[in-house]
Formats: sequence, structure tokens, C-alpha cells
Amino acid sequence: MDSNRLWSPAFINYGISSGILYMTQYVLVAALPIVITSELSGSDLDAGLAMTYFQIGTIVCRLFAGRLIDGFNKRVVLLLSTALFFIIMGLFNFTTSLEAIFVLRGLHGVVFALGTTVMAALAVLVLPPNRKGEGINMFAIFSNVAMVLGPAIGLYALASYGSIALYLFLTIMTGLALVLSNCIPLSKELATPKPSTHKGWHISQFIEKRSLPWALMGLFIGFTYSGVLVFIPIELNSMGAGIWGSAFFAIFALMIIISRPLVGKVYARYGSKFIIYPGLGLFILGLFGLGLATTPMAIILTAPLLGLGYGAAQPAFQALAIQSAPIERAGVSTATYFLALDISVGAGSIILALLANALGYQYLYIIAALVMVIALSLYHVWIKKYTPLEI
Repeated sequence: MDSNRLWSPAFINYGISSGILYMTQYVLVAALPIVITSELSGSDLDAGLAMTYFQIGTIVCRLFAGRLIDGFNKRVVLLLSTALFFIIMGLFNFTTSLEAIFVLRGLHGVVFALGTTVMAALAVLVLPPNRKGEGINMFAIFSNVAMVLGPAIGLYALASYGSIALYLFLTIMTGLALVLSNCIPLSKELATPKPSTHKGWHISQFIEKRSLPWALMGLFIGFTYSGVLVFIPIELNSMGAGIWGSAFFAIFALMIIISRPLVGKVYARYGSKFIIYPGLGLFILGLFGLGLATTPMAIILTAPLLGLGYGAAQPAFQALAIQSAPIERAGVSTATYFLALDISVGAGSIILALLANALGYQYLYIIAALVMVIALSLYHVWIKKYTPLEI
């Protein structure tokens, strides 16, 4: 077998399984706001709270996910997380109230954090040593496909068949992820933990300090991205064009998928800054465009800019966070980055909901664009110097 092979069966299986887990999130992000505001008589704030409860679950779990993954047998952690994921998705079929939605979204966040972190860490471990940066970027394809399928499936299933069919579909798909991810042989060397240099509890068991600069960049982009995730479907629905939400997210993610091979090659050959500068620039332009958009078509036209920008910058930050630490710290470094992303999306969904209620959607996106201008400036004058030497 080619030891330099990027697309190994293990890498592909972890990727597909991870994509399914991400798809459940994107389906619910797009569909739940409509379920909450239309079927359950909730408000925009309730829709934002559903996202926040999910993020609280992910944040709490991310704090311990790295320690669990690097400190215990990874096969056991993977089986536990995917089995619980399947059970919780099944419980959505019995929800009839806002309170039940909030509780299950919190639990969904916990298993989502553990499942996606362990799959990302295992994908890094099975990559060839000299292709890890490129591989981490390519691994993002699976979550990008989830961005295409998730909102499109969620909005279509909800409009055509109702929330019951939607929840049943998610249950079946997570059952598939349970089987796919756990049928992969994993060597004892990769599965078993390395001895820790610290006895008892230590902050390094939860946070990888070398990943923090890139986690900070994830904090910025996750905060602003939450506004796109949560409020584009609601805004389009308020315009009487709710079905256009699926087209927006499909274009958004298709731009990422189409550009991904080129982005991965540029990252591997020329370095991360050749991806991050144009990526953040395009994302900022897209946010300003949303701030000026007053029709469904104008909103749709921002999707390519946002997709190209987010799809270039966010995976680059993730790759740099992981590559800043030793390979045996893959679980903790991955969890550190995702923790920042989770905190920012959770905080963003509630803060931006308050801004949307007070100022309207257009001002919300203008403010988000200005936040990303600050992030770009911070990267240029400070964060950039923490780029690993081998990148």
C-alpha cells in the first residue's frame, strides 16, 4: 500500500461519517428556526436560543473531548459518541414542545462535539506525515458537502413532508454513520493513548496553548458565520422566499467544494497566508453585500463570495491549530480549535439575534463585516507570526 496515500479507506470513512454528523447540524440549523417560529409559535429569539443550547452542549463537551480522545482508547470513544448520537437523533421524533427542542439540542451539542472531534483527530492520525496540512484541508470537503445537502434537504423535507419526516431521515443517517465509522480497523498503536507527562489534572489536558492564536481566529469567523447560518433562512422566509434558503446554502457550499482542490494545493505549495488573505477578504465582501441586500436575489448573489471566503479561511485556521502542536496532541489541539469555534457560534447566534431584533438584518451583517475587518487586521499584525515553520 502507498504510505503517502491521502485518500485511504480509513480517511474516506471517517470523512463520510463526519459529514453525516455535520449534516444533522446544518439540517437543523436551516429547518429548526422555521419549525420553532411556525409550528411551535416561537420567536426569533427562541430560534437563536435553540442554536445557543446546542453550542452550550458543544462547549461543555469540547473542554473534555481532547482529554477523552488522547487519554482513552479512541475506538471506545468513537463507538460511544456515535451510538449516543444515533439515540439522541431518534428522540427528536418525539418532540412536541420548545422545551424538548432545547434539551435535545443541548444533548445534540454534546455528542456532536465528541463525535466530530474524535473523527477529525483519527483522520489526522491516518494521514501521511508529510501531507497532513493538505489532508486536513481536504477533510473539510465532507463537512462542505454537508453544507450543501443539509440545508437543502432540511428545507425541502420540512416544506414537503413536515418535521416528522425530517427527524426520521436524520435518525437513519446517523445510524449509517454509526456503522461506517466503527467498521474501520484501527491499529492498537493509533487507538491507545500515549503516557501523559502531567499527573492528575492540568490545563494542558484540555487546552493546547500552541493552538490558541488560530483558535482566536476561529472565534472571529465563527461569530460572524453564525449570523449567516441562523438568520438567512429566517430573513428569506420573512420575504416569502423561504425555499430560496436551500439555494443559498447549496451555492455557498458548492463554491467551497469546487475550490477545495485548488485551495489544498495552494496551501501545500505556497503556505497558509496565500489562502487566508484572499479568503478573509472575500468573506468580508460577502458580509457587506448581505448588509446592502434587500431582495432574495441579492441575498443569493452573496453566497459565492461567502462560500469561497469561509471555505478558504476556516479550514486553514483549523489546519494551523493542529499543526502547531505535536501529533500525539491531535485530540487536544483539535478540541481547542473547535471549542473556540463553538463558543463564537453560540455567542454569535444570541448576540446577533438581539442585534437583528433591535436594528434589523442589514445592520447585523454590516456589524459582522466590521468584526471580520478587525480579525483580518489582527491576523496581519500579530497572529501571522505564529504560523508553524513547516507551513
